[in-house]
Amino acid sequence: MKDGTDRADMRLIEAGFPCHQVGAETQRERDTGKAPPTHRLHVWWARRPLTPSRAAILGSLLPAGTDPDWFLRQLGIEKVQVLVNGEPWTLTGKLLERLITDESGTEWLPVDDKVLRAIGREQERRDKNREIIQKLIDADPGLANHPVTTRWGQESQPLPKPWPKEGDRIQVQRVAADPAHVNERIDFAKSERIKNILGSVFKWDAEDLYAYGRAYVHNPSPMGEPFTVLDPTAGGGSIPFEALRQGHRVIANDLNPVAAVILHAALDYPVRFGLNLLDDLNEWGNRLVSHVEQQMADVTPFSPLPKEELQQFRNYCTNCPEVISDFNGPEYDQMGLIYCRQV
Repeated sequence: MKDGTDRADMRLIEAGFPCHQVGAETQRERDTGKAPPTHRLHVWWARRPLTPSRAAILGSLLPAGTDPDWFLRQLGIEKVQVLVNGEPWTLTGKLLERLITDESGTEWLPVDDKVLRAIGREQERRDKNREIIQKLIDADPGLANHPVTTRWGQESQPLPKPWPKEGDRIQVQRVAADPAHVNERIDFAKSERIKNILGSVFKWDAEDLYAYGRAYVHNPSPMGEPFTVLDPTAGGGSIPFEALRQGHRVIANDLNPVAAVILHAALDYPVRFGLNLLDDLNEWGNRLVSHVEQQMADVTPFSPLPKEELQQFRNYCTNCPEVISDFNGPEYDQMGLIYCRQV
């Protein structure tokens, strides 16, 4: 209310803000085990996730009538689909690398033998899903009307034939995803009701879960009109970082000098120096590693793993040999010491 009259300039964050979806994606961001790059710069005890930071900025600037699906897509909460005779098929993995964009900006999926094989695999996956759903319902008829099995069944309908032919192309559509419902599916699979029927926790396929990359890695579209975003208590810098990604001007600071240094390193220097900063980071990082090695040489052996231990390590990592180099050599010991000092 303003002077006894209704406000006419309400923002999305005040009305219509999809809290359940933003909250679900925020939970996913925190559970990744791989924090966003800005969060790995320095330990900070009040890190704000990037997804709700972006949502807070957009929600504060957009009008209350903004389409919530469009809003979620701007956050990176979106799936890529094509229609096969009217039936949606969500694309994941390497299929996304095959998309092309024409001069008008329309996205297409060119159909070749690999795409046709992928359609066949998708059909098999859907057939298997329907078999599992029927097994659940046969064992527990009450599951026939459960919201998870109902929607799961709808999304597992067969892809109608005739399928596209090699040389065709299918138009791509991007739609808002539903991380809140994904949480319901995860809880459903973990429930004792389902474990008693299937004998264990059901493992969802990627297509049946999020089917899109984590939202914080999505680069948002720049706002048509840049604003100046002020954050005088910016802490680790999540809100000003997301404001910069949206193309806004940013004024940020913090009373804590450690936070102020983090803000310079994460926001100011990358914008000011760009990729030229990378060479300096590598040079000074190598100097730091070399210094630690020299100072600790008398008490810490900076050398690769002994031959016998290395073989045991290789045997243990048969399914992931690429990680061996990450834990075998002087760099690992030095970085461990540096991070211990940081903590």
